[in-house]
Amino acid sequence: MNRVFCAFALIFMPALVAVAQQSPNQAVKDTTAVVDSMYREDQFYFGVTYNLLTAAPDQVKLRGFSGGMRVGFIRDMPINAKRNIAVGVGLGLGFNRFGNTLAINQTNGETSYSVLSEDITFDSNRFSTAHVEVPLEFRWRSSTAESYKFYRLYGGLTVSYHYWDRATFVQDGTRFKTNGVSGFNPIQMEASLLFGYNTINFYAAYTLTPFFDGTTGETQQEVGFQPLKLGILFYFL
Repeated sequence: MNRVFCAFALIFMPALVAVAQQSPNQAVKDTTAVVDSMYREDQFYFGVTYNLLTAAPDQVKLRGFSGGMRVGFIRDMPINAKRNIAVGVGLGLGFNRFGNTLAINQTNGETSYSVLSEDITFDSNRFSTAHVEVPLEFRWRSSTAESYKFYRLYGGLTVSYHYWDRATFVQDGTRFKTNGVSGFNPIQMEASLLFGYNTINFYAAYTLTPFFDGTTGETQQEVGFQPLKLGILFYFL
């Protein structure tokens, strides 16, 4: 019996060693993640901006907080085999506030604009809006299906509908509010450009449509008011 056992051991031992050596590799192979050849990138977004003013009357300046935020979803649609070039169409919400020296008054549906001079003391003067936005982007990135850190360059247009707006003036503790300024253009369009790497993305957007129709009472200058937004945008899958 011992001779038979030794014979079987000598015959099957090499095979058992071979199986033992192959099993870890087989386990690794079995647990290897499947690469998604149909991956998409950057579909949820959240951003904050600092808002500057352009195309405004002379002497109109920023004063107080002037910034905004936006959040939404973009459907990423790759258009090449490598999936690093894509177009995106989305839907989002945004809020912006502009602290400035342009006073907005509305009486009996008629809106007037004036510049607050330096000798006028006041606590704050701001114009605030909330909107629904539809961004359209052309996207290039250095991504692959295996990499989550890559460079990106996105540019596009955003059309927005401002469903709420308010002008607020505070002086000596008294607050004056004007909701629904009649001279405000609720439909806006802006051009945007974004460049970044990994999670940090620098964002710039210029408003192509003037905010206001009308002229200032003092100099009859066009009110205009086309913001330039500079900030940071974060994308999530």
